[in-house]
Amino acid sequence: MKQQFDISFPKRVIFRSHGTKTVGTILQGYGFKHTVVLTDAGIKQSGICDSIVQNLKEAHLEVTLIDSLPREPANTDVDRIMQSIKATSCDNIVAVGGGSVLDIGKLSAVLTHTPFSVLDLIDGTPVPKHSLFTTLIPTTSGTGAEATKNAIIAIPERKTKSAVVDEKLLPDLVFLDPQLTINMPFGITTTTGMDALCHAMECYLSQKANMMSDMLAIEAIQLIAKSLRTAALNGTDIESRTDMLLASYFAGTCITLSGTNAVHALSYPLGTVFHIPHGQSNAMLLPFVMEKNLPSMPQKCLHIAKAFGYDKAVEVLSPSEYVIRELHQLLKDLEISTSLTSFGIKKTDIIDFVETAYNNRRLMDNNPVDLSKGEIEAIYLKLLGADQ
Repeated sequence: MKQQFDISFPKRVIFRSHGTKTVGTILQGYGFKHTVVLTDAGIKQSGICDSIVQNLKEAHLEVTLIDSLPREPANTDVDRIMQSIKATSCDNIVAVGGGSVLDIGKLSAVLTHTPFSVLDLIDGTPVPKHSLFTTLIPTTSGTGAEATKNAIIAIPERKTKSAVVDEKLLPDLVFLDPQLTINMPFGITTTTGMDALCHAMECYLSQKANMMSDMLAIEAIQLIAKSLRTAALNGTDIESRTDMLLASYFAGTCITLSGTNAVHALSYPLGTVFHIPHGQSNAMLLPFVMEKNLPSMPQKCLHIAKAFGYDKAVEVLSPSEYVIRELHQLLKDLEISTSLTSFGIKKTDIIDFVETAYNNRRLMDNNPVDLSKGEIEAIYLKLLGADQ
């Protein structure tokens, strides 16, 4: 653990139930006149976005709604949405939804007033200045995108996802309102919750881990271990929903501090090529990657085990064995598949997955242990069932 850190936060974060009822008043107080609201069809259908739009209108802001954002956006999707934003006269953006919506909201802050595409930024064009005020309102408890300086975008022709990473992407205003997560469906609750757990565990074991990321990561792991099952099985339980939203934000902040690693590297090709939801692919990979990572950091492994209830005095398993058992049991309890075959993946597909994952050095170089191509292939084969 490094006794130093470098952190950039969103400019303002409001964490309270029903906090989004003040979004219109706050934006009006900043002097804004015209808001573009970004969301996807699912959030629009839920009614969450309608109440926020109504709140903005009651504060006398003009509102343009763009509700066609995809859940796993490609670079061409981002370019299309940027053109729609540019066609308005907006002076601020409000993004309401999961990680993909929030990432596009962050990109709008740096792309709207430029001629660049998102692929330009991915390929090395310097990220332009943050020139459009952005408000992010997460409706899931998992991605932590409201806290990160990352925007993850699929590039289908390259069969992977890539990231724009720059502190200029950080939002101006964030609302963390657990009431918005009350009606989140079971499947989204489980996979986004596991996504947050991946962020926390990966960042805790990261090569770049530091005193701040460690503090936030272990707190996030404790909150998730305590509350994810309850949030999934009793979705109206506001205490567990609050725990999960806070854990997601803490884990997202850890991404900015220390970064994710092998779980995400192996996950990206699954989402890009076979469109497996990001939280699902991360969740199924987590225990198998942790089999490699946990033994390399025994003290941190013990802390993670204790967060899951490990009692050294009575437990016959080692801390790493205990954590792996708990992760598999959690996936079972949350009804999250760990079979790649259920998504139509065949053994012949794995060759490309291995190359893509291994060559994602931004993530793989941050893993606590070096993973060879053979070790990466073995993890995919376990998920395929080829080892059985």
